[in-house]
Amino acid sequence: MKKLLPVLAALLTLAACGHKEKLSLEEALLANLKNDQDLKDYKLDPQEVADCAMEAISDSLPVMPTDPRRAQYFEAYAQFLSSPSSPEEAHRMIEGQKELFGSVQAARQAALSITDHIMTCMGLLIAARTPEDKGESALPTPTNEPTPAQAPNVAQPAPVPVPEAAPPAAN
Repeated sequence: MKKLLPVLAALLTLAACGHKEKLSLEEALLANLKNDQDLKDYKLDPQEVADCAMEAISDSLPVMPTDPRRAQYFEAYAQFLSSPSSPEEAHRMIEGQKELFGSVQAARQAALSITDHIMTCMGLLIAARTPEDKGESALPTPTNEPTPAQAPNVAQPAPVPVPEAAPPAAN
């Protein structure tokens, strides 16, 4: 039993190492999502989307949950969420994470994956709604798009006649 206690303490310490960085990433995600117009249009809770995106990012990391580098990954993702003031600054940010991710391309892909995770989570949350949550229609209509009743009547093109095939020639 005495041998098990130090091992358990070490595992708990390793698991807690990335907690601060994970919280900073979650705060950065939430800050970016709070003013997102799509979330407002679809009446999605920014905290739910941030939690889902955090889980997706965490699951996509190339290291195990007990790996001490996990904190570095969370810190890098939080840095990717900060808005660079210029393309040069964005390039420097990606270059700075090249060693952690293995290449500039992998770092760039990681930065772009944040948007993919957020969009996937938004889709999952919209799809998980019950019909009562959605209101009248099966799919929510963003407030900035016209509903079918508001859309202008657009003339449909006339159907194009298809010529009939000639009968096969007799030999």
